[in-house]
Amino acid sequence: MTTSLSSKTGQQDPSEPRDHMESVNGTPQSGADAGVEAHRRMSAGKTFEVVRRDGEEEMARPATSLAFSGLAAGLAMGFSVLTEAVMNTHLPADAVWAPLIGNMGYTIGFILVIVGGMQLFTENTIIPVATLCKSPTRSNFLRLARIWSLVLAANIVGAVLFAIFVMKTSAVPPSVQEAILGLGRHASDGGFLVTMTKGVGAGFLIAALGWLLAGRQSGEVLLVFIITYVVALAGFSHVVAGTVEMAALVIVGQIGIEAAVFGFILPALIGNILGGTFLFTFLTYGQIREELPEKK
Repeated sequence: MTTSLSSKTGQQDPSEPRDHMESVNGTPQSGADAGVEAHRRMSAGKTFEVVRRDGEEEMARPATSLAFSGLAAGLAMGFSVLTEAVMNTHLPADAVWAPLIGNMGYTIGFILVIVGGMQLFTENTIIPVATLCKSPTRSNFLRLARIWSLVLAANIVGAVLFAIFVMKTSAVPPSVQEAILGLGRHASDGGFLVTMTKGVGAGFLIAALGWLLAGRQSGEVLLVFIITYVVALAGFSHVVAGTVEMAALVIVGQIGIEAAVFGFILPALIGNILGGTFLFTFLTYGQIREELPEKK
């Protein structure tokens, strides 16, 4: 009978299965247990900690970095509106299936911004807020106010600049410009309460997207596409993408600045904050608050 290397030397033969391995979190685990552990989903508590640490990093960034990143994000979000408008011009207007195709274009700006790591206000309804949830100090409130104000202002400026580009230059054909205006008219026809309610849906989904992306190393593009495609299909109101549409309407004189701000931008903003922060983030924190380690 053949004698194994381990029986001769007392050492583990590399060709033999290992019965035990080094402990994980202080608990000895077999090779089989370690394999299971490696394929388990990340717990809600660990996901929260990833989000919180990301938030700490974002709130510590210089103001100029946040502003330029937010400006780039506002410009990039314009491609959501532009791509959807371009696709709509090539689809039959009376076809019931046309929105299923045209709304795919809405995802492009979100993919550019989120996968590209730019500062988008609606992502900030969860990422820096996680830090505030765990440590609701005056300093963290001020840091949150700082990042919100900087990023939102930069996003809005970028969105307006994009609208000026597509409506005041010959880069975009008249048919596409008219399609953009059509998107804006549709978005603004619900009134304050309806727009705010639709904003809650968008805020919740984008905050959920930030949660789902925490710690993820692959599949980001597909995940962003699915979530933002649902936002478009449902007709939810997103403050930054919608600002592009409202600015286009203002530029051609179809609505005034006051109507754009109080008829869409403000209610969409309120809804995005309610859905992203007060519904998704606070409820998510509530489920893991008692499981977090106590501060020493």
